[in-house]
Amino acid sequence: MPRVRGLLRVLTSQMASLTLTVVAAAQQAPPPPPPPGVPFAARPRVPRQGSLIALRVTPPPKDGDSVVAVLGELAGEPLHFERQTAGGFRALGGVPLDAPDTIAVRLELHRATGVVDTTEVHLAVARRLAVVESLATAPRFADVPDSVVAARITAERALAREVARGAHDVARLWVQPFVRPRPRASRVTSPFGARRVVNGIVGGRHPGVDVAAPPGVMVRAANRGVVALVGDFFYGGISVYVYHGAGLMTAYHHLSRAAVAVGDTVERGEVIGRVGATGRVTGPHLHWGAQYGRLSVDPVDLLTLLAARPD
Repeated sequence: MPRVRGLLRVLTSQMASLTLTVVAAAQQAPPPPPPPGVPFAARPRVPRQGSLIALRVTPPPKDGDSVVAVLGELAGEPLHFERQTAGGFRALGGVPLDAPDTIAVRLELHRATGVVDTTEVHLAVARRLAVVESLATAPRFADVPDSVVAARITAERALAREVARGAHDVARLWVQPFVRPRPRASRVTSPFGARRVVNGIVGGRHPGVDVAAPPGVMVRAANRGVVALVGDFFYGGISVYVYHGAGLMTAYHHLSRAAVAVGDTVERGEVIGRVGATGRVTGPHLHWGAQYGRLSVDPVDLLTLLAARPD
């Protein structure tokens, strides 16, 4: 009997050791591999800082389970993928003007069975070279504002951010390509992304395009949309903001007057105001801006990237 009890002790010890080994191996097992990459394309392939980009995803079925919807996020802004008649899903996105050399696109692939695959794609970003512009304007626009003006500026910026977020709540309203708010021959006096020195004080980057124009001439909507905001702002002067849907919004600043009201539906090329010299200006001109959500992007990209009709 003592010999049997000894053998039992040895077997028990070996089984316990084997159990610990199996548990440790299970704990050290590598995590399951991430979902396989999906066919993905960006246009332009290497966008510059402050660019509007078009993203296309063409996910294949997995074991017969097709993708019925794609969600995504880029630079903190949601992406609105639409199914394309030619196959796949397409969305627009914005690259921040201060983006690093690589940005991540996060994707969710929703399949017919309810399974959701997640993946991340990294895009290279090219630096946008900035011209330096020296401007002279009224001292009140360059000096440190008093408490009343500072409160006004803070409130106006908060309002603009809130309106920009609302661009994601509007479905795409345009079908035709975007057009310029002023004739093609109009001279651009300040490009998107220029670095400003105002009254000798270094400022930020220019978030739009300045177009030379005499006071009183017509300003037209770049495409079909809904008027989101009309107001007279400290820096922007009399301004009109238009939602185009799917995250896109355009803005028209320094007007002498607005010809539309909040909630109006405007068609591509419709007159929405007149050129003026309100707000912080050096003279009459139109400041034309474009945003994807809260991100300022080069409005010229609307003319090139969206030159063709969407599917």
